[in-house]
Amino acid sequence: MRDFHRSLRRGLGLALAAICIATVLPAQTADQAPETPLTPSQLRAQLMPEYQKLMNDPQFHALRAQAEAEPTNRAMVDAWLRYLPMSPKELLELDMMARRYEHMVPKTIMDLHYRWMQLRPALATAHYGDEDVNQIPELLPEVKPADNATEGGPGPIVGPNKNVAFDFAPPPEDYQGEVQLAVNPLNPDQIVIGANSFDTLGGQCGDLGTQSIFYSSDGGATWGHTCSPDEAGFPALGACAESVFGSDPAVIWNDQNQVFINHMMLCGGFFTTEFSIVTSRSDDGGATWTPVGIVANSWGGTDVEDKNFYEIDLTPSSPFYGRHYVCWDRSNDQKTAYSTDGGATYVEVDLPANPGTLDLGCELEVEDDGTVHVIFNTLTCPGATCNNEQMFYTSSTDGGVSWAPLQELVDFSLVGFSNLNCPPAQDNRCINPQGTIAVDNTGGACDGNLYVTFTDFTAGNDAATTDVFVIRSTDGGTTWGAPVRVNDDAAGDAGQFHPFMVVDPANGYPVVGWQDTRNNASGEELDVYVSRSEDCGLSFVSNIQATAPSAEFNNPGISATNLNTTTNANANPNQTGEYLGVDAFNNKVYLAWTDSRHYFPASTTESQAENVGFTVIDFFSAEVFDDGFESADTSSWSATTGGGI
Repeated sequence: MRDFHRSLRRGLGLALAAICIATVLPAQTADQAPETPLTPSQLRAQLMPEYQKLMNDPQFHALRAQAEAEPTNRAMVDAWLRYLPMSPKELLELDMMARRYEHMVPKTIMDLHYRWMQLRPALATAHYGDEDVNQIPELLPEVKPADNATEGGPGPIVGPNKNVAFDFAPPPEDYQGEVQLAVNPLNPDQIVIGANSFDTLGGQCGDLGTQSIFYSSDGGATWGHTCSPDEAGFPALGACAESVFGSDPAVIWNDQNQVFINHMMLCGGFFTTEFSIVTSRSDDGGATWTPVGIVANSWGGTDVEDKNFYEIDLTPSSPFYGRHYVCWDRSNDQKTAYSTDGGATYVEVDLPANPGTLDLGCELEVEDDGTVHVIFNTLTCPGATCNNEQMFYTSSTDGGVSWAPLQELVDFSLVGFSNLNCPPAQDNRCINPQGTIAVDNTGGACDGNLYVTFTDFTAGNDAATTDVFVIRSTDGGTTWGAPVRVNDDAAGDAGQFHPFMVVDPANGYPVVGWQDTRNNASGEELDVYVSRSEDCGLSFVSNIQATAPSAEFNNPGISATNLNTTTNANANPNQTGEYLGVDAFNNKVYLAWTDSRHYFPASTTESQAENVGFTVIDFFSAEVFDDGFESADTSSWSATTGGGI
């Protein structure tokens, strides 16, 4: 196996290229595995119908192309192998049979054959028998079932919890919160996290810090830390006589390996704050940043430019391909803007209004036909507190120039700014029911589905016992179904809030991550949970706890963050902020959150206060793995293959 890397690109390219064209043969029905192992010819006859299906399967060809493009990327190649209903050896031999050619099965294909057998041992046993499977060359430790394996498929594997500032010198200090995360769809090893920050990174991030940015080029194993450009990069803002700081990061990649961060840039004194929203870009995976454009500028004025989110149309067939979109509210009036020059300049558009209310908390998504979907909340605030919070939906089919009339989606029990929205875990910052929206652009069975997630409590409960819900539309937003509860603890038992949702572009599964108090009777401690739907949003699978004890924190034996202001007297008043970071790609879910474990409950003098925690969950598909595949620890594969893939 030592020459694995050396031969893989040539061999994999040769084999995969050969498996692109098929001659359609008569269909056959695959039988159950006999007690006696099949002969090679019997196995090929049984597998020929599966081969024919693969040749007409777009997902097979997409995964094959990704693996061929990055043959040394273990995740990419494994994703392809896990999708295969047969070994690459059988696939190549069937292709030779179907297309009437013949050559030696190369060593690279045999290496992939053994790897496939390890990834799919139940199916390998059905094809080759126990004896062959037990004699697989030792690429990996013994394959063991996951502790949380579910019927019909493997259990998700939760990766190690990372303190993304663990090995920095010097480390970022003070508060890091209100986290957003984005994975490069062209290279999932590249990840960027944006966070509100009290840290100045040694004075390099402006007066009080703009936005902390953490970046990884190895799938989250190691991280760098920098900051978004300060006000000097945006001279059109004008002068700030006080201090400049950032808030509310929104992070997104385009399809040219560039990543954008959009956030509020504020000029703050002792009694007043002046608002703007700016956009910057990185061409090197997040290490360095270039100022790009100003969305809104109220420096020198009194308007509040607040709660922004950002999207880019990434579908080449869309009539608005490459257009950038942003939504936010100006003094509680919901706005959008679009840019046709990569975020340098913006055309502002006012969204339809719900008369007599205040707007707050938008989120947006772009469908592959160019339709832009937006949700936002409204409140009625007759005095110091608010009531009657509702969520509305609208859409644009002309690139953000005009918008459809508002459609009410949710009438909440939970209301922001009500003094009744402060659970113990967020007793200072409090919570609100603002949601996120996601769309399926995969072309699969759920293509075009819209999903909206939000927090609310049911009758008889309160802000300490909120749940996470998802509603969906299967007709482009015309009608919406009933809410589906995502968290699977007992109803009204604990608090679940700050959900964020994406759709995995590889399979169309909507994925939701949220903060959860179910493990703590006082409701003060937060863990992070995740779930996804494998039936187009009709139901969600068993919840998976993402937070776990980790040696990268000074309190290595606990999983939870505690920012309650009574229990943790040193907690930052911002607590976790209003959201956490969630992204998904090829059955992996990437999560980032505000984490207090480095200094609380012990080590309260630690200069790293609220850190960013991070993990990856390998969340396999029951549909793909209906053979009962059992998860394995792949940590030592690289040691036995000269680096692994």
